[in-house]
Amino acid sequence: MSAILGPIHHWLFRKIRLQNDLTNSIIEMANGRGIEAGLYDIDEKFGVLPEGELGNIIDPTNIHGWLQGKIALVERRLAFVTKAITDENPENINLICECAKEFGRKNASGKMSSPFEGFEYYENTFVSGMPCDGVNMVVNEDSEELMWQETVDIHSQYWDESDVDVAKFYEIRNAMIEGVFEGSGLSFYALGNGVYKLVKE
Repeated sequence: MSAILGPIHHWLFRKIRLQNDLTNSIIEMANGRGIEAGLYDIDEKFGVLPEGELGNIIDPTNIHGWLQGKIALVERRLAFVTKAITDENPENINLICECAKEFGRKNASGKMSSPFEGFEYYENTFVSGMPCDGVNMVVNEDSEELMWQETVDIHSQYWDESDVDVAKFYEIRNAMIEGVFEGSGLSFYALGNGVYKLVKE
């Protein structure tokens, strides 16, 4: 299997696992606060991300399709959890974002020497579809600032399936990004229309 799987597959699966861990943290937060949101049957609805070494769990005859399926799984789980927790009380999005920011802190980048290094950490941490999707395109870069554009919204299809506004996804992700870059020496800005930047402090 090691001859078939490459570093990029392990890289992608690590990001998939991280998003799955975020969703599990949100579920734990909701349960700890006594939020009854119908989360008990999430595994039956969407399945669970398999545990173990990637080489032991992936379908070797369909590596690309298997990984794409696991991206869909973690996207759908996060969308479902968000809808369940916010449907009765829209203000609960603030609790989810607080949880996401704390999760980001636990996966912090540490001190970054440049915005480019920070962007690399971002790319190594957050699910943005398959590598071939080429979602994030750098549009401006110098020693003090790096700006990138999301060329396509690959998340909304999953949130549309759950009938929940994809804007909530971006709120949650941005909160996690802020946590990730706390203390890094970089400031993160979401500029709107899929444009983001990291600026050296």
